[in-house]
Amino acid sequence: MKKLIYTVAIVLLATIIANAQKQQALEDLYELEWKTFKEFIRYSEENIPDTNIDVKFYYLDLEIAIDSQYIAGVVNCIFEPVIDGLDHVWLSLNSSLTVDDVSGDVDSFLQSGDSILVNLDGAYGPGDALDLVISYHGVPVLAGGYKGLRYETHHGSEPIIATLSTPYLAHYWYPCKDGPSDKPDSVFVDVTIPVKEVNGVEVIAVSNGILENVIDNTTEKTYQWRHRYPIVTYYVMVAISNFVKFSEDYAGIYGEEYPLDYYVFQQDLAGSQTGVEDMPLALDIFSEKFGKYPFSAEKYGMTQLGFYGAIENQTNTITNNMLPSWFSVSVHELGHMWFGDMITCKNWHHAWLNEGFATYSEAVYDEAVYGYGAYLDNMSGNEYWNGGTLYLQNASDTFNVFQSIIYRKGAYVLHMLRGVLGDSIFWDCIYNYSTDTDFMYAQATTEDFQQVCEDVSGEDLDYFFEQWIYDAYYPEYYFNFENHNDSLAFLIWQVQEQQGRRPLFKMPVEIKLLYEGGGDTVINVWNDEIYQVFTVPVQEAVVMIEIDPEPKILRKATYQPGIPVGLEERNAASEAFVRIYPNPVGESATIEINSSNENMSLVFYDITGKEVKRMENLHPGTNKFNRGSIPGGVYFYSMQSTSGLFITSGKIILY
Repeated sequence: MKKLIYTVAIVLLATIIANAQKQQALEDLYELEWKTFKEFIRYSEENIPDTNIDVKFYYLDLEIAIDSQYIAGVVNCIFEPVIDGLDHVWLSLNSSLTVDDVSGDVDSFLQSGDSILVNLDGAYGPGDALDLVISYHGVPVLAGGYKGLRYETHHGSEPIIATLSTPYLAHYWYPCKDGPSDKPDSVFVDVTIPVKEVNGVEVIAVSNGILENVIDNTTEKTYQWRHRYPIVTYYVMVAISNFVKFSEDYAGIYGEEYPLDYYVFQQDLAGSQTGVEDMPLALDIFSEKFGKYPFSAEKYGMTQLGFYGAIENQTNTITNNMLPSWFSVSVHELGHMWFGDMITCKNWHHAWLNEGFATYSEAVYDEAVYGYGAYLDNMSGNEYWNGGTLYLQNASDTFNVFQSIIYRKGAYVLHMLRGVLGDSIFWDCIYNYSTDTDFMYAQATTEDFQQVCEDVSGEDLDYFFEQWIYDAYYPEYYFNFENHNDSLAFLIWQVQEQQGRRPLFKMPVEIKLLYEGGGDTVINVWNDEIYQVFTVPVQEAVVMIEIDPEPKILRKATYQPGIPVGLEERNAASEAFVRIYPNPVGESATIEINSSNENMSLVFYDITGKEVKRMENLHPGTNKFNRGSIPGGVYFYSMQSTSGLFITSGKIILY
């Protein structure tokens, strides 16, 4: 028994350490992403992608040095105009790289800053296929000091060169129409590198899609990669190092077969093989929930960097490592193949459609493998208590908050939507969204996702998306309850308005009733008022209630036994009428009592149930209320006759 307890303790400790390491890795990644996103903000303010063209194809023929920082390339860009009379186009290339020549359907070109203006040799319109061939070279620089074509080392002096291009940084290493707004139908990448061996392992170049050929010129090798799916520019990748490759063949649940290819450092081979052994299981789980793996005609691959975090480059994720402790990151990046790669946010306002869905995929995996409790544990780590909206109103807002919100609150919104719709309808919504031909290998917005959910569920979900995507924070519930013979009355009061936040979140709310005899019941109510009282029949006395016990809502809930339950008269036999006006109250108000000849006592409480003012011996008719030093806010009052036969309560606002 002692051995068992010890083993369990070790497992729990390992889990805690792994979770802490994961959280720290995420926080580090958020900070790095912020540095790069500042560069994106600068660039996006100065350069708008050319909306007059639709890029169909890129062919990147690259020469990349290993021992020094240098790139030279020839990029073939095939595109079609989307307007009549197109006579010039704009492409992007960082100013650190020099354009040597532009040929094809071109009259002249001008490189200025981070842009290339190409004057065409005529005026063209939709249906015309145009071809530009751009030659360039230079020493690449890094955005924010760490993204772009980056040169590093691993395990001492062994080289690792890799492209890190999200969210808008492909133009730091090749000329293109950058950003999420356009997807060429395919990308071919030839990478020529010197023949080099490091510590007994040959240096190779990897990229997206399938390696169709390697040309050996004795002193150089050219690796010819072919990717025949639509792809955004920043998911095109190259990684160069002395990689060891290991693979396994995957047979999917739809009968599809494709390889899982892993490129790792020789020193980490054994740990990496252990760390990815459950990737086929993750693919099974996601294929069932999201539809067939989107790139099954080619592969799913992962490539080790030894630095940074991870980027979901299409068909070939780059990642710090593939050890077992990094598996949740591997699962996250796999989820991106559906959400981010196949379905891409139309612009960065809707970035949560990428990161929120991928983060939620981690919880989906945990639920499938370890059960619903593990799913809830995962979601508790995504609770998000800060401000900001999931829809990014302004990209220049504080990005530390932004980064965390699109990951964590993005995932939690999906969790809440599941609670609103129920499991069956929710999963139908997710599957229909991820298999909708309007969005597959294309772009989507929050409105697109909402429309799918409404079409599947038959519900109007404006209230849900408006408050959780386009507004900030969360509800904060105060609650209390009272037993009345064979019924229970309980209140839910949303008090977040006191902090200057949205006053009302409309949501279905689960309530757990805990009985005196030890049992419990869960009921559902629709909460659509700031202060709302519910009455339900019960068979025995209730000793406590729990608001949203799982939870299924991003919320805070506090039991406040001092708050009156009910704002209406609670003694049906009484004909008394009590009114306080005006309400809201300034410095004073009139208390009008229409009752029998009994006098009344009146007690005021703040939102915590603390008594702030008491008035005795109020007579029928009109009485004067002076607030004195009571600060502004929302208060409750309780009024009782001297005989105790009449009790009523209400709410007033002092301003």
